[in-house]
Amino acid sequence: MSNGKNIFSTRDLWTRCESGYYFLIILLVALSFWVAAKFLNEVKSFTRPSLSSPTILVTGEGKVLAKPDVGVVNFSMVSSSLDMAFARDGVNEQADKIISFLKSSGVEDKDIKTTAYNISPQYDYPKGRREFLGYEVRQTLQVKIRDLEKIDMVVGGITEFGAIEIGDLRFVVDNDEVLKQEARAKAIVDAKTKALVLSKSLGVRLGDIVSFSEFGGPVPFYGYAASLGVGGDFERSIAPSIPTGENEIVSNVNISFEIR
Repeated sequence: MSNGKNIFSTRDLWTRCESGYYFLIILLVALSFWVAAKFLNEVKSFTRPSLSSPTILVTGEGKVLAKPDVGVVNFSMVSSSLDMAFARDGVNEQADKIISFLKSSGVEDKDIKTTAYNISPQYDYPKGRREFLGYEVRQTLQVKIRDLEKIDMVVGGITEFGAIEIGDLRFVVDNDEVLKQEARAKAIVDAKTKALVLSKSLGVRLGDIVSFSEFGGPVPFYGYAASLGVGGDFERSIAPSIPTGENEIVSNVNISFEIR
């Protein structure tokens, strides 16, 4: 009996020691992670101030004026019928006539595009009852007119061939990338000049540029923005002599400088 008790006690003691050994290992691993995390946190806290140097932020603006070389006009054709196919054919017929007129006026295929094409059922509600009236088909075209001397003729002509809504005639510079670069260069010079003046007033020296951002763009000239919305002789009688004006290409920049 005593031998059995001794064997049991020895095994029990070994099991307890083994459990304590594993517990000690787990404790040491957890302690290691805690020490490592604390060390890394202290390093971040120590190095963070060196990453945030004092800076000043200035804004610069540059403008370039340019005479537009392209007119862009949007207009719509509308057709209604009880039969959807007839309504669609009506719009297609108007569009074909207008496109033929535009091409005969020197407008190229690449400068004519459809921007919207909608088919919608039309209803009336007499005495609270819904009554089907038919279908309305609407197609909107956008046209670029590169010969600005033909603007008056084109605007007047498309109304004769079925366009009932003409709006948003604007004049743009077709290739304005060089002008944008010029405006940006002026904006950067303006920002640097402001930064130098400000640094002298503050008694500091300018360091490196640490950030840069740009916003802005060309401002188109709208020569004939109102939608006419009617047809026939009205448009022809008021077909205007449309001034093209000048476009303003604007660049605004934000530049942040280190100061010392």
